[in-house]
Amino acid sequence: MKTWKKVVLGLMVLGVLGFAGFVGYWMLTPNPDDLGNSAKYLTKEELTDLFWQNEELLNAVKDSVISSKGLLRAIDRNNEGDIGISFQGDKKYFSEEEWKDVLSVFENLHPYMLMLERKGRPLVFYMAFSHLNRGSTTYATYLYWFPNEQELAHHEKPGVFPDGVFTQLDEGWYVVETTEPRITIFD
Repeated sequence: MKTWKKVVLGLMVLGVLGFAGFVGYWMLTPNPDDLGNSAKYLTKEELTDLFWQNEELLNAVKDSVISSKGLLRAIDRNNEGDIGISFQGDKKYFSEEEWKDVLSVFENLHPYMLMLERKGRPLVFYMAFSHLNRGSTTYATYLYWFPNEQELAHHEKPGVFPDGVFTQLDEGWYVVETTEPRITIFD
């Protein structure tokens, strides 16, 4: 093979390797604006303990989220029925004091997202945490606040949480545990 062909082929290989390295770095580097980048899986017991330690803070954040007119407008624009709070850009929906409380929830409980759900029903607030994959099963815990018994009953239906176990903590507050078969793309 001529020298110039070797040089061109070598440059092409270096280009492909460089691009692959850039994509890998980009995908594996955490986004500094992502509030949930330190998310953890919490057992029911751990989540229960954290709830009692942070009950006042959690009630304040729940009230701020539910009363945020900006979040309600965003839900209406999205037409998805729910909206998540997980990035620094979500600060626009809150006052400075409310935002400090939101950040405290992320620091103290390590959810990956706070959620406000409507879906044509009364407002529901919840927090999603990282999932735990063990063998062929995925475990997840959520911290929910339901405004009334009807919303709790709706979420306990088989179509919403087919295998959810609901444990009441306080008025309206529940830990929801789920287990699902683990779906893997690559075995």
